[in-house]
Amino acid sequence: MNGKRLFFMDNLKMFIINLMIVFHLGLCYMAYAPEWWYVVDTEHCSLFLTAFVCWVDVFIMPMMFFVSGYFGIMTLKKHGDGKWWNGRFKRIIVPWLVGAAIFAAPVSYLTFFSRNAPVSFADFCNNWFFFDPVNGGSGVFFSHIQYWYLGVLTLFYLAMFMLSKLDRNYLTQYAPTRADRSMALPLFIFVFCNVVAMDIITGFDDLWIHLSYFLVIQPCRLLPYVWAFFLGAYAWKHQWFTENGYKPSVARWVPLFVVMTFAYPLWILMGHFLVANTLQFVFVRGILQAAMFTSSFYGLLAIFYRFFNKTNRFWSEMAANSYTMYYAHMQIIFPLAYLMLPLDIHWLPKWLLNSAIGLVIVYGASKLLLLLPCFAGSKKAKLSYSKK
Repeated sequence: MNGKRLFFMDNLKMFIINLMIVFHLGLCYMAYAPEWWYVVDTEHCSLFLTAFVCWVDVFIMPMMFFVSGYFGIMTLKKHGDGKWWNGRFKRIIVPWLVGAAIFAAPVSYLTFFSRNAPVSFADFCNNWFFFDPVNGGSGVFFSHIQYWYLGVLTLFYLAMFMLSKLDRNYLTQYAPTRADRSMALPLFIFVFCNVVAMDIITGFDDLWIHLSYFLVIQPCRLLPYVWAFFLGAYAWKHQWFTENGYKPSVARWVPLFVVMTFAYPLWILMGHFLVANTLQFVFVRGILQAAMFTSSFYGLLAIFYRFFNKTNRFWSEMAANSYTMYYAHMQIIFPLAYLMLPLDIHWLPKWLLNSAIGLVIVYGASKLLLLLPCFAGSKKAKLSYSKK
C-alpha cells in the first residue's frame, strides 16, 4: 500500500483478539459447554451465549491466519530469509515453546480444579498432561492452550518459506486489479466440503488431537486455516487494498454476513428438530457455515477497510498490545471466572462483569509483556500513529 501502514489490519486484529477474550469467557457461561472447558458455570448459563460462541467461532481464527499470511509474505519479501526467520524465532517460536511448556499445564489443570476433582497438580502433570502412563506419550489433557495457534503458524511459515525456495516468482507481486472476486466461490465450496467430510470422518466438530508434543490441532478446521493463511499471501501478491487493487465490497458482503449471523447459530440450536436425520443436519450446516465463513471473511475485511482504515491514540495503543493480550489472556480470565463462580447473579451481568475486569487486567499484563524483547516489535503500531 505504497509504504503506508495498513491501519485497518491493526484495528481488525485488535478487534478479533479482544473478541476472542470475550468469546473464551462466553464458553464458561454457554449452555452445553464442552465437558473439558476450563471453567464452566452450570448454574448461570445461556442459549444466547451458545449461539454467540457458534457465531464467533467461525471467523476469529481464519481472520488471524489471513492477517498472518498477508504480513508473513510481505515481511519475507522485505527482510529476506535470515532476518525474517530471526523475527519468526523471537516473536513466534520462542513465545510458543515457552508458553506451552510453562503456562499450558496450570491453565489446563483448572478443568480438574474448578470441578473439585481429587487430583493434585503434580498428579495431573504426571498422569494426565505431560505423560500418559497407559499408552505413553503426552497425556489425554495435553494442550498448548491458546499457543496452539503459534505452533500451527510456525508450520505455515515453514511451508511459505519452502514455496519461496521452490518458486522464484512466489514473492513477486502481480499488477493490481479491482476484479478479483474469483476466490470467494472456491472458498465457499471448500468450506462446505470440509464441514461435511470432516463431520462424517470424525463425527465430532470440536475434536482436538496432539501430534507428539509439538502440534495441537483441530482436524475439522485445519484445512480452512491453511486456506485463510495462503489467501492472505494471495491478497498481498495481487495487491489487495491498494488504490487500484481489489477491495471487498461492503454492499456485497455485509448484508449476507448479517443474515448468516442469525441463520447459522439458529440452525445449530434448532436444526436437529427440523430434519429427519443427522446427515441432513450436517449438509445444511455445511451450506450455512460455508456462507457464514465466506461472508464474515470478506464482510469484516470490507467493514474495517471502509470505516476503520485510520488510527488514533487509543486504537494505536490497543493495536500495540493486541498480540500480548492474546498471549496473556487465558492465564488471567479463567482464574477470574473461577473466583466468580460463587457469585449468584444472572449470566448476562456476570459475563459482562467478568469480561470487563478480565480485559482491563489482561491489558495491564500485556503492557508489561511489551518490555520483553520477543514482543517489542508490537510497538510499531503505536510508533506509526506518532509519525502519522
